[in-house]
Amino acid sequence: MKKYSGHQVTDAALVAKDLILGEIECDQQWEDLLSLMVHAVVTVLTSGLAADLEEVVQTNYGQELEEFKSDRGF
Repeated sequence: MKKYSGHQVTDAALVAKDLILGEIECDQQWEDLLSLMVHAVVTVLTSGLAADLEEVVQTNYGQELEEFKSDRGF
């Protein structure tokens, strides 16, 4: 089985996000959700599948989950 580094996974997820956004018009909320998904995949992977959404948001955005959601209208 082939193994990938954290950087390779991050790069692939970012490229996938850009592919989607290049072909599908999204508003800012959808773009924010796609970015959150990229960060969540990487954070969950590097945590040994143990990170929750609070940790994902804190690690990548430096905010509490409720603040993050409120700032983005979620």
